[in-house]
Amino acid sequence: MLVENKIGKYLIYASGEIILVVIGILIALQINNQNETDKIHDKQDTYLSLIKSEMLNNLESIKAERNSLAKNVNSQRQLIEFMHNQLTLDTISEKVLSKVLAAVLSPTIKVDYENGILSELIASGSLKDIENLVIVNELASWEGKVSKLRDQEKGLRISWHRANIYFENHGNFRTVFDYSSFSDYVEIPKLSSFTSNKQILSSTEFENILLIQLATSMHLHKTNYPDFEEDILNLIHLIEKELFK
Repeated sequence: MLVENKIGKYLIYASGEIILVVIGILIALQINNQNETDKIHDKQDTYLSLIKSEMLNNLESIKAERNSLAKNVNSQRQLIEFMHNQLTLDTISEKVLSKVLAAVLSPTIKVDYENGILSELIASGSLKDIENLVIVNELASWEGKVSKLRDQEKGLRISWHRANIYFENHGNFRTVFDYSSFSDYVEIPKLSSFTSNKQILSSTEFENILLIQLATSMHLHKTNYPDFEEDILNLIHLIEKELFK
């Protein structure tokens, strides 16, 4: 009986020890899992914060380009109006015409997008660390949104290039330079005489090129840029909700 009593006590003690060990292992596993979850969550928050910063910069870049494009659109309209106003043709000064031509022919529109963090996130496969599936889907489709905008900008650059080529063959850039302060910028002396560019206002071909440039500019200004701004604002809103929930 004494032996059986000792064995019974030993079994109870051993069972208790085993239970404590199991509980300890389970607690350790839970702590380890929680630590891993916290690491992933911290990594997610870091990525989301950096992406938000990039998107805020992109938003400012688009706003700046829209303002620049709006000024260019006004110059395009003004130049087209010159072509159909006989009074303007007779009275416009070469200085005024040169400044409008310079505004239409000189700018190149292209938003300087920041996407380093997003590209790294996708390339490294870390997109899986983002818990919010709505954000994951937005980020996964982001390059497509950027490509669409790039295509429209490319269309505008093609129109701008065509206008420059036409003017190069049928107009006089030196007159534009001298009367729009470009000569001072490139540090060349102004000529004592000039060749007028008024004859280009009678060109149907040049007007056709300008009309395509204007239509492309307006679509970019009124549709593509606002749509992309809305996409950015929506993504920023989703990120903020995820970061502060």
